[in-house]
Amino acid sequence: MKGQLGAQTGTLIRFNLKRDWKKNLIWIAVMTSLFAVIAAKFDGIYGTQAALNEIVKTLKMPAMVALFGAFTAKAPYTTAKVFATEMVVFMALFMVIMNIMIAVAATRTDEDDGRLELIRAHAVGRLAPLFAVATELTILNGFVGVLFGLGLQVAQLPGATTTGNWLIGLGLGTLGWAFGMLTLLLAQVTTSASGTTMLSYVVLGGMYIARMGTDVSHPRLLVDSLWLD
Repeated sequence: MKGQLGAQTGTLIRFNLKRDWKKNLIWIAVMTSLFAVIAAKFDGIYGTQAALNEIVKTLKMPAMVALFGAFTAKAPYTTAKVFATEMVVFMALFMVIMNIMIAVAATRTDEDDGRLELIRAHAVGRLAPLFAVATELTILNGFVGVLFGLGLQVAQLPGATTTGNWLIGLGLGTLGWAFGMLTLLLAQVTTSASGTTMLSYVVLGGMYIARMGTDVSHPRLLVDSLWLD
């Protein structure tokens, strides 16, 4: 029964990757180049201890805590500590947006446009399209996460460690993948691409607001990043 539900999954994976390679390549190029370039330039922006101390004061303000999360690092402050606080939240949001767009396009958009019915008219398992999209998202997020880690290794931010670089990179990849899987789940309870997109962003907004409240009211619930010396 399982084999029948997933019949031709491998064929659909190859089809999806061939169909989406340009779109995926653009996402990979934009995400990784943005992350790597900012990491490489970050030390120039906060290259002195005075500049680091000033930005840390700003990051500890309630409004900034709500936006970026609690700054839990201890002095002496380094460029890596500031980068981890400022950039990880932004890149996490970009990763979520990327996964929502790809997951919706490969599920409800294909169904709205009638492509999914054409695929299911052949000897394809009922769950094969869903398995194929999940595999595509796994490959994409894994690749982006590895490139993030490599970018941080090359940037060599003061205060960063190899363990922390890969924790940040693979952590962002895992977060994106998790939200991609959540979007696939939400696609099963909605009836259109627009409905899936709207519901996904509502869930994202709810999670972000919950994080803001926790970071402002209970910052001690957070743990220090392994990326810090």
